[in-house]
Amino acid sequence: MDTGLFLLSWTPVVLLTFLAVVLRRSALELSVWGFVWAIVLAKGFYDTSLPVGLMSALDGVLTTLPLLLVIMGGILFSNLLVFTGSLDRIMNWFKRGAGDGIGRNLLITFGVGNFMEGTGVIAEPVVAPMLRTAGVSATGAAALSTIGYAGLMSLEMAGIIITVLSLVTGLPVRDLGLAAAWISIPATVLMAMSAPLFLEKGPEGRRGFIPAIGVGLLLGFSALGIVWMGALPVSGAMAGVLVIVLIVVSGPGRMGFPAGIVSDLAPFAFLVVCLFSVNSVGFLRALTFDRLVFAVNLIPVHTIIFRPFFSAYIYIFLAFFMTVALQKVSGSQLKTVVGTSLLRGWRPFAAMALFGAMGQVISYTGYGPGFIALDAAHNIPWIISRGLVQFTGSFYPVFVPLLGWVGTFLTGYGVASLMLFGQLQVQAASVLGTSGAWLAGALAVGSSIGSISSPFKVALATAMVGATGKEGAVLRMTIPLGIIASLLVGVVVWMAA
Repeated sequence: MDTGLFLLSWTPVVLLTFLAVVLRRSALELSVWGFVWAIVLAKGFYDTSLPVGLMSALDGVLTTLPLLLVIMGGILFSNLLVFTGSLDRIMNWFKRGAGDGIGRNLLITFGVGNFMEGTGVIAEPVVAPMLRTAGVSATGAAALSTIGYAGLMSLEMAGIIITVLSLVTGLPVRDLGLAAAWISIPATVLMAMSAPLFLEKGPEGRRGFIPAIGVGLLLGFSALGIVWMGALPVSGAMAGVLVIVLIVVSGPGRMGFPAGIVSDLAPFAFLVVCLFSVNSVGFLRALTFDRLVFAVNLIPVHTIIFRPFFSAYIYIFLAFFMTVALQKVSGSQLKTVVGTSLLRGWRPFAAMALFGAMGQVISYTGYGPGFIALDAAHNIPWIISRGLVQFTGSFYPVFVPLLGWVGTFLTGYGVASLMLFGQLQVQAASVLGTSGAWLAGALAVGSSIGSISSPFKVALATAMVGATGKEGAVLRMTIPLGIIASLLVGVVVWMAA
């Protein structure tokens, strides 16, 4: 292992952290500098030709396209909900059921957030504007929209994360699911403990500390129980529902159905039902995931598979047009909403495209011309993972969640961490004499925690609350939080290994 290359492979993390935390640069600036530095690293230090780097970047943009469409659809949808007053009416409805501000905000952050992510719906476009409407600051709403689901994320997205991890590692889904569920408990509690920092200041914020811990414990243990009963694909969603029910039951409980609330909720119901159905109904999943697909091979070592009827963006756009019809939005009003959305959305759209490009450039370092051969000794993910095993020895389990955090931080995708570092956990487990499922589960949980620190995810959230350009202020809080939480979870993994 070349120590110099190992240290150099961490410089994208250091650069983005410095720009975000110290200089408080926007997501667009972070993405530009990150992409440029990734190209310089690939060409100058990791024996990767410029054509390979540029083709990897283009592959990254194309791979990111479904999420880019989700971003644009989410911005359109959330702006329309604000314009028509639907979001205000939904928030007032939640107030009636949840009582005080703390209960309401915890319900949205942890209840709605986990329900959305658990059913395959990206939470930020819904949760961030809800929190903003509830009175949370723009940066606080952006941070909480990722913090709410990050601890439990490995069990969400209708179970696809654990399914992918099983394919990568060859380990049984049930073993991986149970390991991730156990490790998610401290992760979820840590995320819940941090929530009051982004809510009200002073006595109200301090008063929310105990309820937040209670919500974190409820989420973690209920998800574990549901996984143990064999219902992994719905564990995150059902844990979110339990939080919503408990907060409403313990609050005033006077939600009822005021005039117009059904029309306001109908697009959300449509969105959730569609995504839950294609994830959970056998023949619909087979149809949308396996048959109504098309593949693109921009580079020979990576096939990009588009599943338009399985992904969220089509249903978000349909929910948008459903809202237009239900709220009787005129042509001129629609033009205003679209114009405002495009003005707010182009920066996060461009930033996320560049983050996707940066992630693929890093992933494919070390490939020779034409992607014919890979020199693993010059592949950044291989160098980081092998270096950690070599330099940390028996303490390696402490750093496994951090490895997952790094993968999500650099690429924006939790699944990318599993693809990059999943198989290594099986190999490391055999050397250390511990459980491969336990280490792989720790990697998945760390990649989930990485969501709160990902410039990619933060840019999506800030765009929904009118805080574009303030991503650095959010990351200044969530990057240290993500690192600390990952290491603390790693200590738990090490003690239990």
